[in-house]
Amino acid sequence: MKIINIVLSVITLTLLVGCGKLPSEGVYTADQCMRGELFQNCLKALPAGPKTTMYNDWDEVVAQCENVAYYQSKRYERFIKPECR
Repeated sequence: MKIINIVLSVITLTLLVGCGKLPSEGVYTADQCMRGELFQNCLKALPAGPKTTMYNDWDEVVAQCENVAYYQSKRYERFIKPECR
């Protein structure tokens, strides 16, 4: 019975030691080349808008395309080409 307790203790300690903080992957930023492509694709996917509007709804649509493109283009800097930083 003591051997089982010792083995379980060693396994538990080993698992706890393995749960340390992972090393930092680096800087997480937007890939500007990908961001531009995603933004253009978002705008192309929109249906034709009205000729005249009473409100500024299209500004909100463009802003949403911009936000989505930014968040979908986030990558670790080490994976982004230098010309796209």
